[in-house]
Amino acid sequence: MLIILDPLLSVSMFINLTEHLSKAEVIRQAFIATAVAGVLMLSFLFFNDLVFDLLGIELESFKVAGGVILFILGLQIVLGIDIGGSSAGHKSLASPDRIGKKAMAGVIIGTPIMCGPGAITTVMILGAQEGLFITLTAVLLALVCIWLILVFSTVIKKLLGETVIVILSKIMGLLLTAIAVHTIWTGILGLIALSVI
Repeated sequence: MLIILDPLLSVSMFINLTEHLSKAEVIRQAFIATAVAGVLMLSFLFFNDLVFDLLGIELESFKVAGGVILFILGLQIVLGIDIGGSSAGHKSLASPDRIGKKAMAGVIIGTPIMCGPGAITTVMILGAQEGLFITLTAVLLALVCIWLILVFSTVIKKLLGETVIVILSKIMGLLLTAIAVHTIWTGILGLIALSVI
């Protein structure tokens, strides 16, 4: 779950968005960002069965589609490319003309940086596969870790350095693409099994 949220990408962006804010405001924005991501992910976790039923789709179909999204997100992180204009979208959202300075970090880091299509897809798939308790525990633990990382983001960046953070983020992107391939493959196998039945 932590890999999907990509905390290292959030660290760099969070520091840039909060560099002129007080320590108390930085902590507040870290809480807002985590709360925004948490509310979104938990909403999709609790209502994933309703979504599947309303749309009339099987979990296997969602695995394939979600895996493709995760794969694209992983490629963006690893190769540093912009597919579909998402990165550009983050930059435009970060413009002071669009959102007030104090509100930027909470809004942008919470979503779409932390909780975008990849995180939502992962939560829905895990919820359907592993059950509510395990997925809820994973989400809550990941959110606590993310909050701590954001609160101490400046210290982490000073200790590791920009280069190390970028390298670790690329590694997390590579792991994300591997998870995506496995998700797509299991989805395809599931669809084949359903068609045989």
